[in-house]
Amino acid sequence: AKLVGDFIAENKDDEVLGSLVAGLGRALEDLQASTSWFMKNALTQPDNAGAGSVPYLHLMGLVALGHMWCQMAKAAVAGLSGGEGDSAFYENKLTTARYFFSHILPETAVQRARVEAGADNVMSLAAEAF
Repeated sequence: AKLVGDFIAENKDDEVLGSLVAGLGRALEDLQASTSWFMKNALTQPDNAGAGSVPYLHLMGLVALGHMWCQMAKAAVAGLSGGEGDSAFYENKLTTARYFFSHILPETAVQRARVEAGADNVMSLAAEAF
């Protein structure tokens, strides 16, 4: 989280990256809130850890991908401003990054909700019902 947090702090005011970094910040908040929820609820009721483990891993993966897309977008901005290389390639990277941040990364809120739903509904079905 520190690596992602440092990237956000360093790039939050960037004209091009600012909106992407803001989205990454929201995603990181979801990850940190889910981690806190686990610390409060999974230690006392281990079923919460089991029920939330897959959504938590998805959430962590989304944040990691968001960080990588921010780094690619930053490299694309540098490539465009330097005037070297294939500008269409750089523009396409930025377009794809914007798509990821508008259509994929907001899923962190859903994964957070799944983590924080806990295990009660999962564990309420009797084993014989399977």
